Amino acid sequence: MTSRTMLVLAAGVAVIAGPAAASATMAYVSMPAKFTSPSYVMVANDDGSGATRIAKGNYVSISPNGARLAYTSGNNPVSKVYDIATGATATLKGTCQYLLTWSPDSTMIACTTQSAKRNGDVTGNGLGLAQIPASLDGVTTIPVNDYISAPGNAVGMGTAFSPDSTQIAFSLMRYGSRAPAGTLYVAPVTDATARTAVLARGSSPVWSTFGIAAMRSTNVTIMLGRSRTRMVRSQIWTTSPDLSSARQLTHYKARGLMSGPGPAAWSPLGNLIVGQVRGLDAFAHELGGVRYDAERHQVAVGN
Repeated sequence: MTSRTMLVLAAGVAVIAGPAAASATMAYVSMPAKFTSPSYVMVANDDGSGATRIAKGNYVSISPNGARLAYTSGNNPVSKVYDIATGATATLKGTCQYLLTWSPDSTMIACTTQSAKRNGDVTGNGLGLAQIPASLDGVTTIPVNDYISAPGNAVGMGTAFSPDSTQIAFSLMRYGSRAPAGTLYVAPVTDATARTAVLARGSSPVWSTFGIAAMRSTNVTIMLGRSRTRMVRSQIWTTSPDLSSARQLTHYKARGLMSGPGPAAWSPLGNLIVGQVRGLDAFAHELGGVRYDAERHQVAVGN
């Protein structure tokens, strides 16, 4: 498998005073030099110019149209939606934490929800959907609908909307299960119960007109010194555009504690999948192993 290391550092970015532009192409979190200092949500042009500080935060997601930000801040996470042009801000109501996946038409946000006992013990992770109004003027809170209830469920970290924003892909299993990953389902955004299974042990989906790329996990046992240790290994799989079939894309041979690759995004042309290996080594992997012939639908695998 051919791989290239990709690493983007957001250090020492100059902050420009004044209001943000009407829209932006990049959003990121600027990490502090000191652990005790806060991190900030930033927006900038795609070349890094015009960097503007928005608010304190530790997670951010920019809408596809570049007009809004969804970000999370605080030790007890609070998620908000920010209008870049007007500065209007509304809080996502409920336990909407992290993830914050935008629909392609920029009208919805999917987020993780959580339930817990009074002593703080978590009892499940769910999935919430929020409809984002056309204008945030005068809006203080945005309701988060309980798409999949949290108690007893475990929705994996990672969801994806279909290109037309009418469906959503998510990984679901029973909370507390020992399985490496749940089943990857696709359902209409209007009805979570009308779901269809597309990949067993699948998670972290990314969706384009070329189909869904997802991480498929398996349990393995490795020797760590003289001890046998249980590990989860993963590969990237893709589905056909109509989601009727799936095939394994990578054949990564993990060593030691490395678990294997997972997808992060499709390239605009659809011939590249950008992903990461256990969150440590990022790579750009050409569709199908090394090269994908879109006319003949043939895959060439090599070094």
